[in-house]
Amino acid sequence: MKYGDIIKDIKINKYEKIYTFYGKETYLIDKLIKKFKEGLNSAFIDFNFSTIDGSQTSLDEIISSLETIPFMDDRKIIVIKNFELLTNKKKNFTQKDEEEFCEYIKNTPDYSILIFVNYSDIDKRKKFSKELGKSGILLNCNKLDNNELFKWAQKRFKKENVEIERPTLNYFLNNIDYQNKNSDKTLSDIENEIIKVTSFVGSGKKVSISDVDKLSSKKIENDIFKLIDFIGNKNASEAIKILNDMIVKGESPLMVLSMISRQFKIIIQAKELNQKGNPEGVISKSLAIHPYVIKKALIQSRKFDNNAIIKLQNELLKADYSIKNGLKRDVLALEIIISKFCI
Repeated sequence: MKYGDIIKDIKINKYEKIYTFYGKETYLIDKLIKKFKEGLNSAFIDFNFSTIDGSQTSLDEIISSLETIPFMDDRKIIVIKNFELLTNKKKNFTQKDEEEFCEYIKNTPDYSILIFVNYSDIDKRKKFSKELGKSGILLNCNKLDNNELFKWAQKRFKKENVEIERPTLNYFLNNIDYQNKNSDKTLSDIENEIIKVTSFVGSGKKVSISDVDKLSSKKIENDIFKLIDFIGNKNASEAIKILNDMIVKGESPLMVLSMISRQFKIIIQAKELNQKGNPEGVISKSLAIHPYVIKKALIQSRKFDNNAIIKLQNELLKADYSIKNGLKRDVLALEIIISKFCI
């Protein structure tokens, strides 16, 4: 069964008793949970929808939740996140617990829907995982394929009342690089990019390739590379100019801060691996980061020693705290850091 099939079933009030959603595409998993929740009587949602931390719960707690009769509704939903019996970790459950639970899930109450959620892969070799596949729906929520991604993005643009032609949409999606196996981009990232583009062009308007170029994530990434290059060259005026250009284009100062911090983390990791004799390709695979980003990181690593990077990361953390707690204005905090490290 596919993601779309489950959505269709929910619309016609057709449910299985047990679902297991796993994979790195958290956007899809969270959307599914939201759809299930919307199927309940909203007036009594607090009585009939519950989320359990699977790393802290016990078998008795789960069974008790399942067997509690729903209040003023036909069904109740129990979501168990990060359940340890789906992984190789065993802290709260014994082998006996696993066997008992395998037997129990074959006959869970008809009024209860049990949903396991794991935001990574699961161990399909385990007896419990196999039993979940037999007793319910096991759905791998990893990245969408090209066709699914295109349709999904097309609907999101339509929802924002913005027109985008097929070639422009393909160009937009290629720029984001979601399909690259080394890319850590998710549908949440793409949705943020869509909101950014549609806000820029305005409701009822049409997106052009020029609009995409102005706001593309690749250009923003390149701006971050340039900004860090200028810091490394002690050129504060050019670094601040790039920062202000990004802000004018609608980038959040906190997002810029986060991207600078991320790039310096990559720089120090790539540097350490390179010093151990690893070439760019191996480092790229090891860190699951695009080769171009690794290449830039290794070039930039020559301009910063480890102590300077650690000091800068500490300053970025302090700035993040100050901004979020209203102690400093966001742009000013970033300009201060740039000036400080360009001396």
